[in-house]
This record gives sequence, C-alpha cells and structure tokens, in this order.
Amino acid sequence: MAAQYWREAERHWQLGRLAQARTGFERLLKVSEWIVPARVRLARIALQEGSLREASMHALAAAEVPESEAAVLEALCGLLIQLGEIEVALDIACAPALSQSDAPETLAALGRMFCEQAMPEVALPFLLRARAQGLDDARIHYFTGLARLYCGQLDAAEQDLEACLVREPLHAACHRRLSVLRRATADENHVQRLRAVLALAGESHPDAPPLLYALFKELDDLDDRAAAWDALERGMRQRRAQVRHDAMAEQALFDQLHRSVPMDGANDGALASGPSPIFIIGQPRSGTTLLERILAGSPEVEDAGELRDFGFQMRHACDLIGPPHPDAALIRHAQDVDHDALGQRYLARTQWRARGRRFYTDKLPTNFLLVGNIARALPQARFLHMVRDPMDVCFSNLKELFADAYPHSYDMQDMAAHYRRYRDLMPRWHRLFPGRILDVQYADLVVSPEATARRVLEFCGIDWVDGIMQMDARQGRIATASSVQLREPIHARHLGGWKRYAAQLHPLCDALSDFL
Repeated sequence: MAAQYWREAERHWQLGRLAQARTGFERLLKVSEWIVPARVRLARIALQEGSLREASMHALAAAEVPESEAAVLEALCGLLIQLGEIEVALDIACAPALSQSDAPETLAALGRMFCEQAMPEVALPFLLRARAQGLDDARIHYFTGLARLYCGQLDAAEQDLEACLVREPLHAACHRRLSVLRRATADENHVQRLRAVLALAGESHPDAPPLLYALFKELDDLDDRAAAWDALERGMRQRRAQVRHDAMAEQALFDQLHRSVPMDGANDGALASGPSPIFIIGQPRSGTTLLERILAGSPEVEDAGELRDFGFQMRHACDLIGPPHPDAALIRHAQDVDHDALGQRYLARTQWRARGRRFYTDKLPTNFLLVGNIARALPQARFLHMVRDPMDVCFSNLKELFADAYPHSYDMQDMAAHYRRYRDLMPRWHRLFPGRILDVQYADLVVSPEATARRVLEFCGIDWVDGIMQMDARQGRIATASSVQLREPIHARHLGGWKRYAAQLHPLCDALSDFL
C-alpha cells in the first residue's frame, strides 16, 4: 500500500499538482521505511513553493532518520548542500551505506557534488571507489583529475585529464583544466590540439568558450600576444552570448546597499564563543587566495575557502529563495532581520570548519557586498579587503572563465561598470564600521610579503610564527582558479600584467581613468 501511495504522490509531483503531491508524501511520514524519501520530496515541493525554511526543516528532519538506501541518501545529501547544510551533508556522506556503496553512479555523483563544493579531499575517495567499481567514462576521469588538481597532485591530475580526453576528445572543460595545469612552453603545449578541436567543434558550439580561453592562456604563455588576444576576444564574445548580465539589476543591488544598514550600524550583541571568522573580501582575482594561504601558515588559522554560508543564512532569515549571489530583494528583506540570530546561525554552520583552531577564513570575494550585514551579525568578525591595481584586477577577471558567477566579466564595459560600483561601495563600509576593515594592497603583499603579513596578523590578533611565508612547501587543497600558481613561492610577476595588452585594453583603460 505504501508503494502505491508513493507512486500516486510521485505522479502528482511530476505533473505539477503540488497540493495533491504534498498530501500523498505527508501520508508516507507515518511509514518508517518511506520517511526519508518522503521528506526529500516534501522539501523539493517547499522549494518550488518558495519556502526555504520549510524545505530546510524537512531536509534536517530526514537527516535524523536512519536510512540504508544509497540513492536516497545521495539525494538527501544533494538537497542539504543546496540548502547550505554542509556539515550535515558531510555526516550523511560518511554513512556506511554511502562510503561503502558499490553503486558506481551514486559514488560518482557524490564525488562530483563535493568537488563542486571545493572539498576535493572528500570527493576523491568517492571518485576512486566509483572507478574501482568499474566506472570508466570521461566524467569520472575529469572529476578525479579536478579533485587531484585541487589537492596539488599535478602529475596524477594530468594523467586523469588526459584519460578523460581519450574517452571524450571534445570535453572542453578538460581542455581548459589542462591549459592551466602547467605553463606552456615551445616544447610542451596544447596549442595545435586546441585549434584542431575548435575547428572540429566550430565556434558556434556551446563549449567553444572554454576552448578559446584555454587557447588564450597557452598562447599568452608562449608570448604570441596577437593570436592570444584574438582567442580571448572570441572567447569573451561567445561567452557573453551565453550568459545574461542584467546591468540594471546590478545597479539596483548597489543602490539598495547604499540605502541599507543604518549609519550607526553597530551590533551591541555579545561576542559569540568559539572560533572566529576572518572575512577576506574584494574582487575575484585580487589576491584573496594568496592572502588566505599566508594566514593558513599560522597554527591559529584554518583556511576554510570560499564559503557561501552567510548568503545561505541571510536567505533563511528572510525565508527568501533566490539566486546564489546577493540581489536587491535579499538586501531589502534582510534590513530588518534579527542580526544576532543571523550571526548565531552562520557560526553554528561554519565553526566546525576551524578544526579546533581560534580562527577560520571565509574568502568568498563577493562578501564585499554583505559587509553591512556580516558586521552587524558578527561583532567579532574582521575583514581583510584585498585591493589590486584596477587594470590588473579587471583584466585578470576578463581572462578568467568563471563557471556560474560574475556575468559582468565577459565584456570590458560591463567589467568597468561593476568595478566602479565596487569602488564606490567600499568607502561606505569603512565609514559604517571604522577599524574593522583592513585594506591590503596586492602590490605590498607580493613585493614586501613579510612586512604586509605582519600587519595583517596584528590586525587579526594572531601571533607571528616562523615559516608562515613558506607557502611553496605547504600541502593542502586550493580549490580556486589560482590552484596551480599558488603552489609557487610568492612573486611579483603579475604586477602590471595588463600592459602586455595595453593597446587592446584601451577601452577598459578609458572606462577606469578615474582610478588610474
């Protein structure tokens, strides 16, 4: 009878009859072996109806119920990640039904899931077990290579990525990863292969942009600037056609940020106990990962990476479903939420990342948009604001292909407009929260790294330790676009890098003239 109830409820759900589906799945909450799948479906219905809190309630309730079916646990794990309940999802993933599963597709799905969450050390065992169970397609080799790349296992990553291309020669993302794995030389590069794949696929192919960005990177390494720029320009044009950038919505977001947060902005709540977050903010490609790597050299600091948790908890506080990045509606609704409760929810879902240390980093660059809310919710939090030369940071964004973020970064005028909005916003945060934001110049960090690091540590209340600057000898994951270059010693090679393409970047230079 329970199976029949499930089939009926599923049919209603598939047909979009949410009220009838809800009634059917709620009936199954009284049948022990159907509780978890029913809760997962009820959470999905709640999300479709726009209730984030109800969805979280069902997902967390499901996590409390014993379940042995691997496919059900995989679905629950994905749901929890979507809702920002990462720690609970990790607990589910460690359940024997998953960690010891012999279902290769389930294992591969979990591996991809945690790889996409910048947790390659969690993803890799699932991916390797899936391969041991016989899975041998392009996807499994790609994600295994990606996880190994993030873990710093570059030789093994290269082997996996090449194995992916054997199985799927047009795997554009794989070609892109191989292009950034090492610096191209006259003797070792992929230029001819990339050109051949592009010719075969055609530039109208949806996967042309990653191939063009890969080609730019390798030609740039080889100092063939004219051909490199041609590839980048074509890549940006193709990507711009694929990604919608709503400049009016972005302006509305910044307008709302300037209106929100009262000028007295302070939170009089008591300081929370336990590890404290250090927020590293700024533009992408401004040196945030480099700064995090330096901080991670202290035994007092755990580098937690780019966390989306504060945005998740703001949406939960507002019970507002929306895009992964802040928008004007979220900022407007969050104006009147209980910021003490918001801070406690954030800490409850992130302090485990500190692994027993006094501090942990949260280096999602776009948290610069949420400084007002973060500062009000977390009186103990400090902000390290990475500041890089306008042309260098904008060009660095333009030449980076982002997965699902920063739609302004595929056009020079859009990039310049976004940068101007960012620069206009940061002084407001300094005025509202004096003494809580330290501007860290990228140039200072790479030219005088020790002196700059000492200033940063003093600001954060962290003691200096010998060896903190020896980053090239440090192991660990770096799950960002800088994953390869940040395993090198600190250097200043990228200062003024935009000047190599000064003629082509003239429109960007004109648009940023006020800041130069």
